[in-house]
Amino acid sequence: MRITKRAAVITASTAVVLAAAGGVAVATGGGDEGEELSRPGTVTVDEADLPEDDAAEQEALAELATVDEADAADAAVGSLGGGEVVGAELEDEDGYVVWEVEVRAADGSLHEVTVDAGDAGVLGSELEDDDEDEAEDDGQDDD
Repeated sequence: MRITKRAAVITASTAVVLAAAGGVAVATGGGDEGEELSRPGTVTVDEADLPEDDAAEQEALAELATVDEADAADAAVGSLGGGEVVGAELEDEDGYVVWEVEVRAADGSLHEVTVDAGDAGVLGSELEDDDEDEAEDDGQDDD
């Protein structure tokens, strides 16, 4: 079977488009495996060194962070072009200290924005499912 030059170009172009679409899905936090950071954070932490107690863990992470909650919130809201902060918490993500900031965008959608706790750079963002959050909040499944 002989493949024409036109068919080869179409096949190659399709492969490039599909690969690019896959890259966009990863960059925007698509998929069920959690958010991928767009770049490494600037403040490292070894999870094994963190206390088991949540309050003590927050204190330990706060000692490492150089960006406060207000600056992290400003960066998160700015990355979405506006919105209202619903909550913020220090976390250890892939060995880095980050702020996880929940922002309600102007269109009503809820976003979780990951902000570097060292330089306030936005490392990633993903769209949250409001129904899932409400089920977690009241301890019941809304199905």
